Amino acid sequence: MTTPKKIAILGGGMAGLSAAWELTRTPELRALHEVTLYQMGWRLGGKAASGRDALGRNLEHGLHVWFGCYANVFHMVQEIYANRTPPPGCPLQHWTDVAKPQIYTPIGVRTASGFSYFPLTWPTNQGTPGQGGVDMTPAEAWTTMWNLFVLVVKNVIHGLGAAPVAAAPVAAAPATAAPAGPAAQTLPSGFAASTLAQLAGTELERAKELFFGSHAAGMALHELVDAGNLWMKALLAEPALVDARQVADLLDLHRQMQASFHDAVVRAGPAVAGSASAIEWQVVEELIDIAIAAAAGYFIDLVLPDRPFESLDEVDFRAWLIQHGANPGIVATSTVTRIVYDTLFQYADGDVQRPSYAAGTALGVCARLIGTFKGSMMWDIQTGMGEAVVAPLYEALVAAGVKVEFFHKVTKLELSADGQQIETVRMARQADIAQGDYRPTFVLENLVCWPSEPDWDQLVDGAKMKAAGVDFESHWCNWPPVGQEVVLNRGSEFDTVVLAISMGAYKPLNDEPTMCNALLQRGGRFADFVNNIGIVPTQGLQLWSNQTLDELGWTSGKPATVSGPEYLNIWADMTQVLAVEPAVGFPKPKSLHYLCGTWSTTLYRQPSTQAGVPAQAWNELRSQAVDWLNDASACIWPAARTPEGKFRFEVLSDFSGATGGPPSGTPRFDQQFLRANIDPTECCVLSAAGTTKYRLHPAESGFANLILAGEATRHGFNTTAIEGAVMSGMAASRAICGQPATIVGYDFLQRKPSQKS
Repeated sequence: MTTPKKIAILGGGMAGLSAAWELTRTPELRALHEVTLYQMGWRLGGKAASGRDALGRNLEHGLHVWFGCYANVFHMVQEIYANRTPPPGCPLQHWTDVAKPQIYTPIGVRTASGFSYFPLTWPTNQGTPGQGGVDMTPAEAWTTMWNLFVLVVKNVIHGLGAAPVAAAPVAAAPATAAPAGPAAQTLPSGFAASTLAQLAGTELERAKELFFGSHAAGMALHELVDAGNLWMKALLAEPALVDARQVADLLDLHRQMQASFHDAVVRAGPAVAGSASAIEWQVVEELIDIAIAAAAGYFIDLVLPDRPFESLDEVDFRAWLIQHGANPGIVATSTVTRIVYDTLFQYADGDVQRPSYAAGTALGVCARLIGTFKGSMMWDIQTGMGEAVVAPLYEALVAAGVKVEFFHKVTKLELSADGQQIETVRMARQADIAQGDYRPTFVLENLVCWPSEPDWDQLVDGAKMKAAGVDFESHWCNWPPVGQEVVLNRGSEFDTVVLAISMGAYKPLNDEPTMCNALLQRGGRFADFVNNIGIVPTQGLQLWSNQTLDELGWTSGKPATVSGPEYLNIWADMTQVLAVEPAVGFPKPKSLHYLCGTWSTTLYRQPSTQAGVPAQAWNELRSQAVDWLNDASACIWPAARTPEGKFRFEVLSDFSGATGGPPSGTPRFDQQFLRANIDPTECCVLSAAGTTKYRLHPAESGFANLILAGEATRHGFNTTAIEGAVMSGMAASRAICGQPATIVGYDFLQRKPSQKS
């Protein structure tokens, strides 16, 4: 009989949990592995953790939405729910109860008077996320993305109702090359460049003649879109038709294309100038400028030389667009580029004045998000992440024999005498359990939930800890460890270590040594990885309101927005979560709003001895959030204003009846939930220009028995995303046992345009 390999997984975020899941998915794998997961504090999930407070409200790390290209996350959830028996009456019976399509995603546009929103509604398709994989090449993904770009532009032109400008007669484009019209709101599943193969070389020449002919300057905007789309589709379908002699001309051609579009916009502009459509017109012009530059760069830098996305990563995405002819002013200020940076939090130290996003990664992520989604581009989580995903996953792991040790904080990894592998793992025990094993979850509203703080009654000296306000998850927690140090030794407690703790925990941020000091002192690729990948502080705000969305002044439908006013520039109506939040001792709120964004601060670098940092951070962030509500929130809640134009705090729910006291400070704000994500383990990962080369695959730690896992590693996103964390965990399992053999999309950024997975 084979002796099971002992696996110690350090860290219970989504990377560590997915690694444990893959190592124990089948009876055969469970026979091969003895898995123990070690987690500081009382709950699992990392940035996906959530918890219920004393009022029964769900409190999150921030706003979580999923994208329809998250093949591995959706597949894992589908598998878990297919084998789960939820509590009676649980609203989460099937994976389709976890997430619902969110097709309305307005984008913020900066105007002379503040901010307005471009009303973006996504088309859907017949695909199911998590099913069917990502079997298209990057070129095919780009084709789908370009098709959607054309759809958005033509829908806006149609909606504006601008009369076509008289143009010289041109031959009608073939029906096979026409883009989807304004009424086409559903795209066929699996649309790919191969469907355009009938476009022969003569079509490419015809498209170029049509678009760049002498009559192009007189064409109406919708005709230019048709002609440009035919040209682009011909290139995408048959890139070999563009030989080396044409490469030098391609930049000039696309600049002519930009100039023609700009002329058409200027001619049609008077029809919409000063109207409500001016915002849409502005976005269309910016989108055209940026999309054409991106298309030119895509062909010149990737398709023609047949190079992968990662080959562009030495350059920032904005700089790369300018290299390929985009207007520098548009690139610097446009909401189109802001979306890319805002959505994935790509700002050094959270400072929106310091954007940095590796060009190939940014372009590849856009191709994945927009070009490969299934069903809906975006999906809304229906409850807290902890109860929708983390609790069912935890239950499945325990049933599979995985042992979870809570209140274990890793303090040091020590090397063997030859420095080639991990010899010892040292941990501080944060609390003793009063009796038996710690029971981390409870049932509320028929949901299995995590508490927002430990169940103090299960802990020795729990009452004292609660009175002292101990936060076991905080880097600055000064409550002393209990009992003796926990020591894991190679050969007895573990054979292999999976380092799944967020990089902030072992990245040098000040003069303090980190848990990986011994490993970093050896230099090499591991040290380069840790020292060169940055982390980003963020913030989250949840507001419960006694007004409906319409009553607050937003009347266009349930939104999930991005690129609004900094720093709370991402907002989603999450009123659906109220269905599972009890109202005990206070009136039921009518709407619920989650806001998040980066936060420009370096407080995350403060030494762990500075116990006052969390309070300082909260006070600073509170002041900024109140200012934001007063000065910037009118663009989303115009009816929630005082006669002086400030935010009317009375629209926030009053929970004082349940808490036994009146609101303090700014009326009612302090009863809401504000979170400063400055703990190094809670910061997101920066995918800055020039840093991709330092990322390591999970099997590349350089130490024989150490496997890496987490969103900072190299994977099919190389950026902050739950999909990337899960893919990294899957790759960690594969490094240990060869399973799973396939990770959907894992090589997408490293795949050449001509290659399929």
